[in-house]
Amino acid sequence: MSKRKSTANSARDDGEEDADYYLKGHYDNVLLVRDNVLKRDIEVTIRGGALFCDYHETQDHHCPHIEFAYSLDEIIKLKKGGKVR
Repeated sequence: MSKRKSTANSARDDGEEDADYYLKGHYDNVLLVRDNVLKRDIEVTIRGGALFCDYHETQDHHCPHIEFAYSLDEIIKLKKGGKVR
């Protein structure tokens, strides 16, 4: 499971239980991100090659959920393969 503090300079820490965000799961074109600040699960979907945050209703890279998703190994691989921009 991937976990991360929300501060911009901190990297993912897979052993940290109090992470602000972590990847709870994924299916089809959906990443289920747990937001411990909001205390809810957030869906980040891949739409037309871009990530979309259902909570903030945006594709903006400044969205913390999208920023977190881009740090995940799964998305990095898709980006290198040209499936996500």
